[in-house]
Amino acid sequence: MIDKLNTTRDLVIVLILGLILWLILGSYDGFEILISYLESHEEYELDEVLLLLLILSPFLIVYALLRVKEAYHLNKELKQLNEKLEQRVQEELAKRKTNEALLIQQSKSAALGEMISNIAHQWRQPLNAVSLNVQNLDFLYKNKQLTDEQMERSVKKITFLTLNMSQTIDDFRNFFKPEKVKHSFDINNTVKKAIRIVDASFETLNIKIDFKVNNNNYEAFGFENEYSQVIVNILTNSKDTFIERDIENPLIEIELIKNDDNVDLILKDNAGGISKEIFPKIFDPYFSTKESGTGIGLYMSKMIIEKSMDGNLSAENIDDGLKFIISVPISKEK
Repeated sequence: MIDKLNTTRDLVIVLILGLILWLILGSYDGFEILISYLESHEEYELDEVLLLLLILSPFLIVYALLRVKEAYHLNKELKQLNEKLEQRVQEELAKRKTNEALLIQQSKSAALGEMISNIAHQWRQPLNAVSLNVQNLDFLYKNKQLTDEQMERSVKKITFLTLNMSQTIDDFRNFFKPEKVKHSFDINNTVKKAIRIVDASFETLNIKIDFKVNNNNYEAFGFENEYSQVIVNILTNSKDTFIERDIENPLIEIELIKNDDNVDLILKDNAGGISKEIFPKIFDPYFSTKESGTGIGLYMSKMIIEKSMDGNLSAENIDDGLKFIISVPISKEK
């Protein structure tokens, strides 16, 4: 343990200097010279001064030793305090990791519930279409009106519908599939996949998504599935606000802008925005403006973008709603 007060070091230096001075003066018979000088210069009363120094020396040495002892005990206490502090830091880090793991699990559970709802909306229309086709085939068959052409056309239509349903399952499975290695991905395609996940439920609620697609190559570097989760989280957040406030002509505009080092995805809604009083808290864990909200969607989104992808997620109120900006690094793979 390092002596925080440097008392031991100072005492050693003083002793070494004293020893050096004693060796120098001893080689010149310094004490005899001093005595001879005092005998010939009584008017200075240096002998009294020397006597005072001789008397004080033992006390000064004892005082120095006591200071060293005090420093030793203080250092011991500091060491114990540091050990306790380190232990508390480790405990807090462990608690934080546990809380983050709990938040991630809660986020996944909330997202799973939302995804099940989206799957139900995605499948409702094709299932109805398949059912109608099967009923039509049954009717034609029982009335002996079924032709090869009608059979082939119905089979093709049913196959098309089931393939689309299968694609939906793949989209949702990829949505929850964790990625361990960063890679380049086309943001245009990723945004389209995210929109496809929520599209059916949004259509049911008459929520329009205007994605300004262009032919530019917007390649980002990071975790595509997690990036897609952030988009879905923000879209779902807007959807919930539309429903809660009963917004007429609900609209979400999505636009991509490429900068020198980043790709910015801008999502704007016309849901009315958030009040200035609570706006600074929107990315806090467990904070939600909705009664049924978990308050972890935007928090996890910010964690994903800023910690996992070295990007930035920000929000700001606009005239008639809220704007999110997701900024991530451009592709490093060339």
